[in-house]
Amino acid sequence: MLAPLPNLQHRPSVLACDTSQQACSVALALSDGTIIERLEETGRGHTEKLPLMIADILTSSGVSLKDIGRLGVTIGPGTFAGVRVGLAAMRAIRISYRLPIYSITTTHALALPLQQMPGVNEGRQSIVAIDARRGELYCQIFDAQGIPISDAMAHTPEALVEIIEEQGITRANTIGSGAEILAAQMRRVELTRLEIPFWPQAGLIADWVAHQKALEENTPPPEPLYLRPPDAALPSASSYLTRQEG
Repeated sequence: MLAPLPNLQHRPSVLACDTSQQACSVALALSDGTIIERLEETGRGHTEKLPLMIADILTSSGVSLKDIGRLGVTIGPGTFAGVRVGLAAMRAIRISYRLPIYSITTTHALALPLQQMPGVNEGRQSIVAIDARRGELYCQIFDAQGIPISDAMAHTPEALVEIIEEQGITRANTIGSGAEILAAQMRRVELTRLEIPFWPQAGLIADWVAHQKALEENTPPPEPLYLRPPDAALPSASSYLTRQEG
């Protein structure tokens, strides 16, 4: 069970979203604890989907952006374009309505269900592993309570195995689209795969935001967390000139 809100007289209403992976998720956490959520596995098209989903969830709930107290968003790691879509939308709302934004890594967002699964860990750490393609995993390690004990990182499965073994972990849960890839490389650590959705759930993010301490007024807006360059390289100036001359 989540702890009561610290130093707050009432629970703030929160609008949260995630567009960092292959799904688009939007949620509204109301002041009475009700959570309304929308999630679509889009693959692509976050730019078109997100504004429509935000408008739909506000209209159907009868809530205006003027009623929102906080914003929540994932900052990556994830797809280059997807991370930017969610951040751009939340930052635009932040400016228009002077709202604080609470950011969370994609890997941490995937681990949030652990806090609602008492007893499942049995003292085990949990490892979120996302298939980042190109032979790498995005990953982050959490304690038995779902609290991060490492930064989000990008490694080959082999390098991640070394990191896990160096920390003395002998049993761990695994979460995410890269869990099977990691398990195939592991030899000395007992891994248990948890059946948790591959995509961050905006409803859990909104609830997590509602339980955070108030941000200072001068807190800067979050920036995207990129652990490696984008998969698609931008054309160089020389190649552009070559095409023009041809």
